[in-house]
Amino acid sequence: MAKKEKAPPAPRRWTPKQALSIIGRILVPSMLIVLAAVYFRQELLLLPAFLLWVVMALILYKYWRCPQCGKTLPKTGKTFECPKCGAKID
Repeated sequence: MAKKEKAPPAPRRWTPKQALSIIGRILVPSMLIVLAAVYFRQELLLLPAFLLWVVMALILYKYWRCPQCGKTLPKTGKTFECPKCGAKID
């Protein structure tokens, strides 16, 4: 008899708070790039900052959701629970 192979583990999904942490780590370098672009008057430096902002928006869109029901969480204010289902946001 052939041995049953174990199914590969499910991909790890970020929690909403981990996603905010990643966004915070991307925000600081992007703002520094913008400041350097203004200081040195180099418009080409704005391109990497814009790309970082796009990455932040994609992370927010994909991971800023309730872990229980999957609905989008509010983008403003502190969120401790899902307004749709009431699940705690960890």
